[in-house]
Amino acid sequence: MTDVEHGGAIGPVSASLDGGRPANAGRAAIENVVILTASPPRVWSVLTDFAAHSQWKPFTQLAGEAVEGGEATYSFRIGGLGKSVMTAADITRVEKPVAFAWTAGVAKLLQFEEIYELERDPVGTRLRHSLRFHGFLSGMWTALLRRKLQAGLVQSDRCLDRQLRRLAAQPGVKPRPAAMRHGGRKTRRHK
Repeated sequence: MTDVEHGGAIGPVSASLDGGRPANAGRAAIENVVILTASPPRVWSVLTDFAAHSQWKPFTQLAGEAVEGGEATYSFRIGGLGKSVMTAADITRVEKPVAFAWTAGVAKLLQFEEIYELERDPVGTRLRHSLRFHGFLSGMWTALLRRKLQAGLVQSDRCLDRQLRRLAAQPGVKPRPAAMRHGGRKTRRHK
């Protein structure tokens, strides 16, 4: 099932509880796959610009830097609560512009990993956005909240698409470059 939405995302391509992948013991997964009309580097820049998450991500945000092994702060809203809940998150995967992932929760009890995998597509970028749950309560958690979690992924990906289209419509706006990391060097042009 595909449809074109104002020149933005084409999708969803697929949505599933287990992502069509082999089942992993103690792990439950939910995923959404969409095609975005922006390039992988452009999608990457929006996903990893934590300071701008509040402009497009309605229910969850990260604060910190997108550095593998780094720590971040994850904030989210529960139901009708007006106040955000905050917790520590660990950045687990940073492969520019291919994959970005982070985890939060209580190890062995209930921990989740949010994963963004980007793949070049003739239209732009194929985005596989997934949640993987680990721990004793993971099966029960996904069974109880599967539909809400799936709807949250779809809504988040639609918000990402809107932000990408908004940025594309602003001719002078370019993605912010990622901050220099330890060991990084700037390259100079020689005259």
